[in-house]
Amino acid sequence: MIQFGIFAALFIVIALCFLLIPLWLKPKITPQDDTEMNIQLAQKKLLAFEADLANGVLSPAQFEPLKNELLLNLHQDLAHIPAASLQKGENNGRWLAIPLGFAVPLLALAVYSVKGDLRAFDDVTAQTQMKEKPTSADINAMVEKLAQKMKDNPSDSQGWIMLARSYKVLKKYPEAVEALRKARTLTGEEPDVLLQLADVIAMANGGSLLGEPSELAAKAVALDANNDMGLWLYGLAQAEDGKFNEAIGYWQKLQTHYKPEEADYQEVQKLIDQAHEALGQPVVATAPEIKSEPKAATTGKPIRLAVSLGEKFKATANPDDFVFIYAQPAQGGKMPLAVVKKQVKDLPLEVTLDDSMAMMPTMTLSSVANVQVSARVSHSGNAIAQSGEPIGKMQLSTSVDNGVVNLTISELVP
Repeated sequence: MIQFGIFAALFIVIALCFLLIPLWLKPKITPQDDTEMNIQLAQKKLLAFEADLANGVLSPAQFEPLKNELLLNLHQDLAHIPAASLQKGENNGRWLAIPLGFAVPLLALAVYSVKGDLRAFDDVTAQTQMKEKPTSADINAMVEKLAQKMKDNPSDSQGWIMLARSYKVLKKYPEAVEALRKARTLTGEEPDVLLQLADVIAMANGGSLLGEPSELAAKAVALDANNDMGLWLYGLAQAEDGKFNEAIGYWQKLQTHYKPEEADYQEVQKLIDQAHEALGQPVVATAPEIKSEPKAATTGKPIRLAVSLGEKFKATANPDDFVFIYAQPAQGGKMPLAVVKKQVKDLPLEVTLDDSMAMMPTMTLSSVANVQVSARVSHSGNAIAQSGEPIGKMQLSTSVDNGVVNLTISELVP
């Protein structure tokens, strides 16, 4: 604010110098009087400048010098008046110095109050906070302020949506769900609101899209069949429910919204490939994958498994049968957080499950506290467990380094 005030005052002083100093100089006598025409031309130019300022063609910083130059030129034109008007002496016109000295600053402030940004006069502390990266305490304070504002104005649907997004950033998912439910009441069955609600409910449920999130996503897709988020989210819900063919259908439709060289196209293709692998189907060759920024390292600890086949299955298992090794949330949804596909002939073997194997960014090993790791033999290659298939499973914590965990396929799927 202080710096702004200094510069503003400096420019006003410069403008006054251009205007007032000529008033004290002896005017030249010219034989013709173009006073009225000069004034009209100046007025037209000033109106043109003001129109450009209003339309965004000129910025306030560009407008002020042009206006000052126009006033200066007008003054110089008016100073060259006919000799007949100077009969009262060489000091004629100097009296204008006093009103101009007041008029120019007042005119500048008046124009700035209409066209300028009044936030420049905000409190110095507020300006400093805007420039600095806010702390978590600052963010919490702003969110609480917004929450209080919504209590005073509960009919603002966009305010509830903004509050929900803020809670989502703070990972306060139950509060985000409540805010979006209020927004839904005000907006009706709006696809974007339904999908945001489905997303935060899933996060509140440990990442699972089964149940209400899936129903909300289905309703959003029914209302807007080409909604990108709807196709992506409902496809994930179908995959979590084991309906990989349906998931592939939604993702393939979503993929048509992008070009093969785009990163979004490649991300959707990864989901499709994972679904094909889960079905035991070959992965279809696609356009070459584009290079992207490396993923940021996660804070979750990888799970290392030493998988072996129990003695009672060694004689009956086909070496070419598939072995699915995967981790699922111990509570909540059953979508795999990480999957490795091998064959019986590869056993025993060691595998590592980590966040890079997640089917969706919000459902990773590090996003849950406890997981169930399983190793299952499948003759058909179907990702969905079938009764009578050999399996081994146990629960592990993702917050500690479990070392290499022995996982033996020793029982049957009920």
